[in-house]
Amino acid sequence: MVEEVASRVVNNIVRAYRFAREELGVSIPRETLLAVLGEAEHIALHELAHGIVRAIYPEIAGIHHRDPVLGECIDEVYGRMIELYISRRIGAYTHSFEEHAYELAHYTSLQGLGIRASSLEELYRRVEELLEEKRLRESIEVVARRCMEWAGRQR
Repeated sequence: MVEEVASRVVNNIVRAYRFAREELGVSIPRETLLAVLGEAEHIALHELAHGIVRAIYPEIAGIHHRDPVLGECIDEVYGRMIELYISRRIGAYTHSFEEHAYELAHYTSLQGLGIRASSLEELYRRVEELLEEKRLRESIEVVARRCMEWAGRQR
């Protein structure tokens, strides 16, 4: 079932590329198709990371409801930590810490937090150690505490 869906998604992207070329007469470089496929992989891993957040930290929904800034910070920052951890281990593309900081700065609710690439890299090193030991709950709590600091929340 999973393989069928994955195959369908990739095939539809390729079919859309061919349709644009053959039916619409638009010449799209092959490199564009390859970049799209790579980005699709990256997006899928990112969304899977959000699923992991919800699986190990179900209270994230309540945090989002009570404090949208804190909830989004935990969800997005930890999601990126998981995404990076998994991507590095399976050989998938991942953004740099600078790219992550840039993306986070463009979330409306996170704009004023001043999340820097160096802070994300330092945080990742701490989270990675805990993930290596399969201490997932503790690793997300490290991110939650850091998000509370960024957001100026008291513990």
